[in-house]
Amino acid sequence: MRAAAYARYSTEHQTENSIDTQLAAINKYCHENGHNVVCTFVDMAMSGTNTERPDFQRMIDAAKARQFDCVVIYDITRASRDVADWMGFRKLMRSYKIDVLSTTEKLGSVDDPNSFLTELLTAGLGQHMVLQTRQKSIAGVAQKAKQGVFLGGTPPLGYDVKDGKYIINKSESKAVQLIFALYAEGRSYNHIIDQVSKSGITGKRGQPIGKNSLNSILKNQRYIGNYFWNTKQRKYMGKWAGGADNPNAVQIKGVIPQIINSETWERVQKRMSDNKRRANNTAKTEYMLSGLIECGECGGTYIGRSTKNTKGYITKYYVCGNKKRTHTCGSKNFNADDIETAVVAHMRDYLLNSDSEAIADEAIAAYERARTSRPAEERELSECRRKMQNGLKVLLDMPDLTEMRDEVDKLRLRIAELEDVLSVPSGVVITREQIIDQLKKDAANIDKADMQRLVKTYITKVYAHDDKIVITGGVPINGCGRGI
Repeated sequence: MRAAAYARYSTEHQTENSIDTQLAAINKYCHENGHNVVCTFVDMAMSGTNTERPDFQRMIDAAKARQFDCVVIYDITRASRDVADWMGFRKLMRSYKIDVLSTTEKLGSVDDPNSFLTELLTAGLGQHMVLQTRQKSIAGVAQKAKQGVFLGGTPPLGYDVKDGKYIINKSESKAVQLIFALYAEGRSYNHIIDQVSKSGITGKRGQPIGKNSLNSILKNQRYIGNYFWNTKQRKYMGKWAGGADNPNAVQIKGVIPQIINSETWERVQKRMSDNKRRANNTAKTEYMLSGLIECGECGGTYIGRSTKNTKGYITKYYVCGNKKRTHTCGSKNFNADDIETAVVAHMRDYLLNSDSEAIADEAIAAYERARTSRPAEERELSECRRKMQNGLKVLLDMPDLTEMRDEVDKLRLRIAELEDVLSVPSGVVITREQIIDQLKKDAANIDKADMQRLVKTYITKVYAHDDKIVITGGVPINGCGRGI
């Protein structure tokens, strides 16, 4: 078989020599078992607690392209020290029909209960070792943090570090004081940057000070003597953790030499707070399909975002919330103008060219069914949701199943129908004439009406796939009588 060799070492208790040892064992194993090594992937000084490793990702791409028939590793811990990542890797390779082999362990089929348990325990022990090491490391660093000791990185402008302690850099501290004084006087960022540039002041690494640097400087509590460490939970085991406040953060007042006096600090913070409040009160970018687009890959909700280029041109787009926040989805982004135009065009066609009387008849029929068969509809909705969850799991594991995608789309449509039917209160009285009248009014005023209101009224969901969008909707009586 054509084999791919994969080797990795971390920075802890291992060196480049570890790679040579692994590759030697892999080549020996392949020679003895009749495999031909056609490509080699190596990640040096990379943690095994996540899969965001350059050569590991290149290996995944090569596997998808069927460039080899099997992956050979030294042992499970070289591929991953995270149980979920290891099992995910095994499932992905199975979907590509590629074997995973180890020079030191016998790996069976992931469908075999005994093999699954053995691998689960092996991967679990690897993760347990990492967690123990991490716990000890964090405890040691936290103890140093509580003493106000410098913990690495680059000290802020205005400070140097000697024997693990912050000391004031006289020339840089004058620059920091100038920045705070100008901002406290009400000067703009552009004016401050201009004055800083004229004085020859640069950042700690010699780079020009820009707006982002100014913002960080003006919010840095170290300048009033406050030490803080690990205030946000940005990453856990190398993966994005959401950025929430960390309850175990270390914050100590008065342990760093003070550069900015308390009065200037308070004036600066008040102005920054006022500016932020004014910015929040200004008109924000509107996204017509906000809350309506559902990701066809993971089921998450798309959210509106925008970017501005160097010429000030703003581009609006929609991105899957799971992709944006947790980086767990690979779906593509959609240009807001393109997808909004497509949805509006679909809705216009529905309102202007559909038979309002036929739509009303369908809506009333759906409404009557909801009144007479609610328990049956509720049972069907529950069953559809269960099938949907199972279908999404299969899609995430095997993203090339076109037929399964079509079935999931059908389930989505049926779920939307059932949810809308069941959302109609039993005591509501709806007439055929009311529906016809509403449709005709909106059709007559479609070029004058608030388009966002019409979209929210008639569009129920937009299911977004990389290669298509599926639009569902209906008349404005809690969605009964679907017509789009």
